[in-house]
Amino acid sequence: MAFTPNPLACRAQSSCEAGALTIEIELKAENELNPCVKRIVEVRRNDGSEAFYLGQWKSYLIVRSFNTPPSKGKPYREIGAGGVLAAGRKIFVALVSGPHGTDIHIDGQPVKNYPDVRLLRENETLEGHSVYLGNSPDLSCPWAGTVMGFTLFGRAWTSAEVTEHQAPGEGGALPCRRGQVAAVANYRFDGFAGESIVDLSGSANDLWKPARLVFDKRPLGLPNGHSFSGSDLTLNLLGFVPFGFMVCLRLLMRGKPSPRGCFFLAVSLGFAVSLAIELTQVWLPGRDSSLLDLTTNTMGSAIGGAMAYHLGRAYGTWLKS
Repeated sequence: MAFTPNPLACRAQSSCEAGALTIEIELKAENELNPCVKRIVEVRRNDGSEAFYLGQWKSYLIVRSFNTPPSKGKPYREIGAGGVLAAGRKIFVALVSGPHGTDIHIDGQPVKNYPDVRLLRENETLEGHSVYLGNSPDLSCPWAGTVMGFTLFGRAWTSAEVTEHQAPGEGGALPCRRGQVAAVANYRFDGFAGESIVDLSGSANDLWKPARLVFDKRPLGLPNGHSFSGSDLTLNLLGFVPFGFMVCLRLLMRGKPSPRGCFFLAVSLGFAVSLAIELTQVWLPGRDSSLLDLTTNTMGSAIGGAMAYHLGRAYGTWLKS
């Protein structure tokens, strides 16, 4: 994985417009074996929350935006183009987003238009964002393939401007200037040495490709608004109801403690087990240690314990028999 160790800086005042960007990337997928949506490019805000990312699912190019009102119960909007990431095929992708929506161009030709999806919020620019190539910060789903060139502009080019540009041959650099507008970042990936990949645009937004990746996740972090959904909350809550119920019921059948005591013990054990799970997930790829999960798991244990508590009060003699 390569990423910008410092937030992006727009050196020229005219290089970044609010709510607009153009991504140009020349790449080649290695395979179409996808247990998850593999991250090709991910862009995050300064607070660590996801703005959007480009990924691969089988031969599909997937773009997920967290800046557009979600649909179908998901915390994101998903768009994409099918059949473009065939294994071994080199393609040139241009992703243009602005007030008009988001357009996907493949090899200079427009293939998809989504007028209701934006990759940046209306009032934000690329300034302060971070870019990750080849993986996400939690190392959850690495992409297998080769990136030959990558350019990021802070303006939305027209379809005609994208069509006029042809990607260079393998190893060539994508253009870092269009007229008087300089790119926010521009990289080529052939022949670099060490852990630094120089930004050819002159904006000093260099990439860092560390020899060893280290997890940087906080234990019991607070949700950022995009990392959970209603279904996640429900699952975490209901998943611990049987645990609390069975703990309390087992204690009641053994004749100790009292129904009230078994309730508090079920809640305490549910909290302890959930805490152990959440702290362990700090070290697991693709998992997050969440205070919200700890809270909902404990509430689920409490609900299950309360059910057994009332059962114990109503049928105390039968349970002990």
